[in-house]
Amino acid sequence: MYISPTRKPFILRSHDMSSDDFGALFSQMFGNRYADALPPPGNIIIGGVYGRHDGVSFRRMHYRGDFTVAFPDPFDEITFVIPTAGKIIFNHATESVGLTQVGLAIDKADVRSVRFLDDHAQHGLSIKRRLLTERLSILLGKPILQKLHFEPVVDLHASAFQGIRALVDLATGSEFDLLLNAGSLMPSRLQEMLIDAVLDSWPHNYTEALRRPAPLIAPRHVKLAVEYIQEHPEILVSGTDLARLSNVSLRALQEGFQRFVGTSIVAYQRQVRLERAYAALAGNPPPSVTEVAVGLGFSNVGRFCQYFQNAYGVSPTEVKSGSRTRRSV
Repeated sequence: MYISPTRKPFILRSHDMSSDDFGALFSQMFGNRYADALPPPGNIIIGGVYGRHDGVSFRRMHYRGDFTVAFPDPFDEITFVIPTAGKIIFNHATESVGLTQVGLAIDKADVRSVRFLDDHAQHGLSIKRRLLTERLSILLGKPILQKLHFEPVVDLHASAFQGIRALVDLATGSEFDLLLNAGSLMPSRLQEMLIDAVLDSWPHNYTEALRRPAPLIAPRHVKLAVEYIQEHPEILVSGTDLARLSNVSLRALQEGFQRFVGTSIVAYQRQVRLERAYAALAGNPPPSVTEVAVGLGFSNVGRFCQYFQNAYGVSPTEVKSGSRTRRSV
């Protein structure tokens, strides 16, 4: 284990250790995140490299022996597992089985237990959902209106997953320690690299949007409707009224939005309202959250806050207080 002389280390390196010794070292470095879970049997041997920084963990681990870990409390993380030996089984609404060349993306909020079998070894990442949502919003330049869902089972023969594995190898390699521990910027850059690698390589419901080329030139009726929504974000205008203003049928306008805007009329209206809310709350001086919500037509402030959190991965209050500022792509 490398220990920086200037700050708390965030990479744990171990050779083959008993589960009790490994758990004690883990708790010493990262706090007992699994305090409510029963520890593995004492005869289980654990080794490898584990790192954690600001909501992202990465690991290259092996486990000698078979055991099960229960999770009484849900974690708001998505974990990505690239098995290199043995088997791992996640018990949630169903069972997800990871094997060599069969990777898994698991929403840990739904996991009840995980079982390690046949001397399982893996490369893995766990990332807080809010960080994935926040970064995806930055990459797309708009709020995220649907919950992010990753492909739960993947074929690891694809080259994209080898790229994620290579990045984990880099992050966990001993030659990277000095660079990571020498200053304050590298951990954050590594965190962003890992998040970007997952968003770029692991299929999800926004993959097509990330890879979509520059938008086509929209016809006049779609432009008119978009301009009206942009100019009147506080007005919840119906699709029928927008179609009338644009002098086309509702069906033609709906099809135009899907093709040229990439979303529905209703979703686009919410996108614009949330974008205006973010800009207002990030202003100086920022208005109150209630003032922004009501001014943009959200009658329920609590629901507005939930929409905002889901869309950007941060709360309106965090943006207002300046604890979160949007980074450039």
